[in-house]
Amino acid sequence: MDTSTVSLPFGKSGIKMKLPLENLRVVVPKDPPALQNENQEMRTALLKPIESEFLSEIVNPQSRVALLVSDITRPVPNRKIVPLILKELRKASVCADKITIVVATGMHRSNTEAELELMLGREVLKKVKVVNHNAFDKENLNYIGETSKNTPFWVNKIVFDADVKILTGYIEPHEFAGFTGGRKSILPGVSGIATIDKNHGPEMLNHPKARIGILDGNPIHEDMVEAAKMVGVNFIINVILNSQKKIAKVVAGDLIKAHLMGVKFYEQYSRAKVGEPADIVMASAGYPLDINLYQSVKSLVAAEAFVKKDGVIILFAECVEGVGHHSFFECLRRSTSAEDMLKNIDELVKMNIHVAELDHCYLLARILKKCKVIVVSSSPLVKEISENLIITTESPNEALSIALKREGKSASITVLPYATRIIPEYT
Repeated sequence: MDTSTVSLPFGKSGIKMKLPLENLRVVVPKDPPALQNENQEMRTALLKPIESEFLSEIVNPQSRVALLVSDITRPVPNRKIVPLILKELRKASVCADKITIVVATGMHRSNTEAELELMLGREVLKKVKVVNHNAFDKENLNYIGETSKNTPFWVNKIVFDADVKILTGYIEPHEFAGFTGGRKSILPGVSGIATIDKNHGPEMLNHPKARIGILDGNPIHEDMVEAAKMVGVNFIINVILNSQKKIAKVVAGDLIKAHLMGVKFYEQYSRAKVGEPADIVMASAGYPLDINLYQSVKSLVAAEAFVKKDGVIILFAECVEGVGHHSFFECLRRSTSAEDMLKNIDELVKMNIHVAELDHCYLLARILKKCKVIVVSSSPLVKEISENLIITTESPNEALSIALKREGKSASITVLPYATRIIPEYT
């Protein structure tokens, strides 16, 4: 049988597999070229902001500035972005003691000192105060009011009290918010858990427009935008990365207009026709998007669109941090089927587990209702999941063998090496 060697990202390295050439389809998004001079393009974006004043005109020497950055689970090149922003603030005579960098963790854990140094660089840590947001610490949250979707909006006090709010981030498809970037630094980034619970709750997740690549009519996106407007965002700088994590585009300026320009740039590279659903879909994303199983659900959501009913998804996810959120793991540990998962979600909510911590449980249950999932991972915690729910193995070839045994030797195979970067387009 003729074969083809396919490379898939896995952790910080990758995996190569020989796959049967017959009925094989590899879907790789077009890769935008890396910028030849990243620093120059970032400086240009700051000096030519979209629908916005210059950053140096927005601040004054007395301004208290909150600079929001993504956490370690996101590949935002803040070691490059943050020093340029700080330089612009210095031009406006804003002293370092007026600036606080807030790590927009959402519901994620706090970042360690070593991770902060990796993200921002030692020099930045020496000069500027850096704080991890804690969505569960009500003492450090301020209540602003309700959005039009009845979401109670609690936000980080430092961000609330700041005169100027600057957001950094990166733009790529998102499993239910349409796209990352822009307003997501506020909600969920620096919001309270009650806010995230409502925004990431089943009522929102079950909406037909709460899908990858959709902004218009997406209630989750609209809620996030409204929250960002309520707290008052002054300036954003977002990047688009290619498959090598190199910067391909920089947008800066207005919260809405700059973000949308970045989205439009991304769309021209990321849309992929679904066509005939495949018997087997192989999906991966690599580090840091496979740092745990919770994050890797994003790859499964992309693969869901490409797999047939009762087919198989093989997820390649190193999961060096195991399963992820404790509540996500607890739901999986208790479950042996998609129906079990949904029942256990309800039980965990009754036990005061936050709904937002279970958002990926809802997504995973939806996927498991459609198809079987095999996870290729060496994580001991991932192996603890019931084989009736998810099959786990350390061997890519064993995963393929199991899938072919289920679907037949002539099964069609679709490979998504960069699953989280793909926007499914139905034909």
